[in-house]
Amino acid sequence: VLPLDTYQGRVGQSTNGCTVISALVASRHLSGGGVCISDSSVGDVIDRQCGPLLREIRGKLGLGGHALIIPSDVHDHLVDKKLLDQRYFEGAAGGNVMDPKHMGEFLKLLGVGDDGKGAKRKAAATFFFHEHVISIVKYPTSAGAQYDLIDSLPNLSVGGQSRASRTRCVDIEALGTLLRWYTSRKFSESNCSYIDRNAWDDNMADLDPRVFQGFVWHVK
Repeated sequence: VLPLDTYQGRVGQSTNGCTVISALVASRHLSGGGVCISDSSVGDVIDRQCGPLLREIRGKLGLGGHALIIPSDVHDHLVDKKLLDQRYFEGAAGGNVMDPKHMGEFLKLLGVGDDGKGAKRKAAATFFFHEHVISIVKYPTSAGAQYDLIDSLPNLSVGGQSRASRTRCVDIEALGTLLRWYTSRKFSESNCSYIDRNAWDDNMADLDPRVFQGFVWHVK
């Protein structure tokens, strides 16, 4: 787990900007010439690039100053601005975060793509869960591929200072384990009670604390 030098909200204009931050991190990773997006580029997204785009998108949608924005609206805007290449879009997966089949579909899209031929491709994803969006970047290595989960919230404390974090996974199995840990720790006591009482129902997904959405892009 690696600390970043900043976090969402340190600069006021980035408050509640996770949907934009995660998509911009994915965009920079996919379009960058290096193997993987650098920490300094992530910091630049959070502190400088996010704010103006947040204001622009909220204004376009008629939303208030700190309103949350759904991922699809952000992705569409970034495609219009040519910050995300629509040709790279691999697909979306979602459903019950506790269901191995649902999560497996997301991990497959990220790991090897819809066609199963993308194991060595550079890729990125945004992952929406419990009103927060993180980014995951994939980069090929000699042994296969590694994955970094980048969370813009100040959940990591270093020397008494709160920081955003970047957690490295050596393979897709390690990423799956990390995502199970990341999502399960977000369940409140009332969430757990709901889960105990109610089986998953696609028709009730919007009200279910287990629901997630993942969006994936591959460089092709």
